[in-house]
This record gives sequence, C-alpha cells and structure tokens, in this order.
Amino acid sequence: MARRLVILLLAFAGMVAAIEGLHTALAWWRGELAEPGVLDVLLIGALPVFLWLWWRHLSPFGRGRGQCLAASCENDAKKN
Repeated sequence: MARRLVILLLAFAGMVAAIEGLHTALAWWRGELAEPGVLDVLLIGALPVFLWLWWRHLSPFGRGRGQCLAASCENDAKKN
C-alpha cells in the first residue's frame, strides 16, 4: 500500500515537473525568459528524460504494448 502511494506521488511530481519544463521552454523560446536561472535550465534540460519516460511507460507504444505488431497478429489480420 505504501509503495503504491510513493509511486503515485512520484508520478504526480514528475508530471508537474514536465509541465513546468514545457512552460519554461516555451517562455524561453518566445523570449519572455530574459535570464534563465539554474532551475529553469534544469527543467528545460530534463525535458528529453520526461519525453522518454512518457514514451516508454505511458504512451500506447511503450514497453509491453503494440502486441498487434507481432507476426501472429499480422497473420490473423490477413485471414480476416
């Protein structure tokens, strides 16, 4: 029970950090961020990590998903 709570809290913190990183990157891109601080640079630099985590664990194409791309599914699709 406690492990699930910790995972949920870490996932929430990661989502908040990813959203803040996107917000900071957009502000920097638009020129609204005159001098990025250390936290701003860390948030922008962590965006590839957040993207990888999303792609690997949350997207429909992540690990353990996309079983219909297997050869057996292709054969089943050809039969129908």
